Amino acid sequence: MMQINRNPRSIDIERNQYKHLRTVNTNKEMRTKDLSSTNEAILFGILGGVGIAMFLVAAQLMIGNPLVLKFLKFIALFGVLRYGLDAQDTDKRNNYNFKDGILFGIFATASIGLILVIVNIFMFWFSPNLAFDAFTTQTDSISNLVLSSRIFFLETLVFGVTITLIILQAIKTKL
Repeated sequence: MMQINRNPRSIDIERNQYKHLRTVNTNKEMRTKDLSSTNEAILFGILGGVGIAMFLVAAQLMIGNPLVLKFLKFIALFGVLRYGLDAQDTDKRNNYNFKDGILFGIFATASIGLILVIVNIFMFWFSPNLAFDAFTTQTDSISNLVLSSRIFFLETLVFGVTITLIILQAIKTKL
């Protein structure tokens, strides 16, 4: 006579064996939140970009344009990305994975970079002295504005994705 294992705990262990990896959707259900995940990241990016731009403009009007001001945006960028990734992690609960976090970080950081570039162009148009300078170029002409805006966007994108990876490693224990 065959002995059947009636221990419900072992059945749960076998059924949920790979669930901790969160890279495989074992129950093949469609998550509708995935479809609006990029919209949420872009919204966080726009709001964060406007907030960071207002912070940089206020700081530039009060203290001028020192080198420290250029690094303050990365601290603000860290705060925006940390808040957004935590909000997305809380929203998705058990269905959150590393890929969702990376995509959120890329879209949010790209949106923040675009907003900062647009604000930089408007500030140059309003008053060329208020435009943000890149590390090596001073914004005194249209060609330097385009160059410094590209540098501004790329450094925001590179540091934003790097900050996203750091944040995701920090919250990996919750993933």
